[in-house]
Amino acid sequence: MRLPLSVHARVVIGAILLTVATLGVTAYAIVNIVTWVISDNMDMAVDAQVRLLTQAVDQAGAFEPERMAMIPDLEKPSEGWGWQVTAGNGRWDKAVPPVTAIYPWPRIHPWRGIYSGRGMTALGEQWHVRRLDIERGGHKITVIVFAPSTLIDAPLHHLRRTIYRSLFLVLLVLVAASLLQLRYGLLPLRRLSRDVLRVRTGEAQGLPDVQPAELAPLANEINALIARNDAGLAAARVNAANLAHAVKTPLSALMLQLEHEGASAESRALVANISDRVAHHLRRARSGAARLGTRARSDVHEALETVLPAIRWSERGGDGPCIENRLPQPCFVTVETEDLSEMLGNILENAHRYARRTIRVDARSDGPFLAIAVEDDGMGVPADEVAHVLQPGVRLDEVSEGYGFGLAIVRELVELYGGRLSLDRSAALGGLRISLWLPR
Repeated sequence: MRLPLSVHARVVIGAILLTVATLGVTAYAIVNIVTWVISDNMDMAVDAQVRLLTQAVDQAGAFEPERMAMIPDLEKPSEGWGWQVTAGNGRWDKAVPPVTAIYPWPRIHPWRGIYSGRGMTALGEQWHVRRLDIERGGHKITVIVFAPSTLIDAPLHHLRRTIYRSLFLVLLVLVAASLLQLRYGLLPLRRLSRDVLRVRTGEAQGLPDVQPAELAPLANEINALIARNDAGLAAARVNAANLAHAVKTPLSALMLQLEHEGASAESRALVANISDRVAHHLRRARSGAARLGTRARSDVHEALETVLPAIRWSERGGDGPCIENRLPQPCFVTVETEDLSEMLGNILENAHRYARRTIRVDARSDGPFLAIAVEDDGMGVPADEVAHVLQPGVRLDEVSEGYGFGLAIVRELVELYGGRLSLDRSAALGGLRISLWLPR
């Protein structure tokens, strides 16, 4: 499954792409402007020679080379320079090797009829070409001046490299500035996320009222939702309490009546079983109501210390196994204290019943959960019986007292809080290890 990009990643990618595109267009424009300026400066000198050569052609279309004797640059061109005149009565040239010239359309850098071309010799030497086509006295006249292309290419190459290096540094600065601006701009969102987490973990009852203008409507809606859930929670708890009172009171009266009338042990056990089932479903209703909007926060270490005295002096008395509390302090989970005590009590009661000498309670962080492990050195549970033993009313040991609802109640409470429960063998003690993951 492809995960969607985060808002941060989307804005970062968009900012980088926009910056790169802007600088790319800027670089293209600057390079073209610089190329035009350098070419223009170069062509001013070349075009001057084109004009002088044009003036050496008379109205009859005849070229008069003697006029060039007064112009040293045309009479004896510098290395890499040359010219060619084609008139009605012939062709004249100076220092021009065999050159193949092309003149792209539209014309390159046209100015007063003169335009540029690209020339190349058989040896691969490149030339910069300026050409003028005119008509004089009914004769077509073509004047071409050749100049070394390095006069343009070398400064252009240097300037392009300087421009690209400078724009790359500008790109780095702009990207860094965009990232800083983005981090600062998204700070209220990160703060809002932390505030929502504090509400979920029970550290706060709502989001702060002071929010940026863009986030204020969202924060108000979340606070309204929290208030509505709290109202639903209160109503659900009242209903659960009323149901508990309406059902358990007659059952308690029935149990007392059976005992007073001397009913059989089987009859009393049957009513006790029904009472346990009713209590189990009432707990489930209470925990379901808790999930509607509660943000309780309980200390596992404190809850464990609360239930330990009753466990140590349960059916085995003070001669039971040693219970080692290795939980860090404090050790918080987002669970109602009453539900947490019930889960720990059921698990420890089970461990105390079957352990020989040692019970160990430990915990570790596992992402958004706290993984609590209760290990003992008893006989453990076979792997193929794990799913069976978690069913309500099932006990592996048919001799001991109880109706087998302890672990089933723990599993349902854990799942109601979005956690999970697992049973396996303890690597350290050799008996059963019960692990439950609860939200922090």
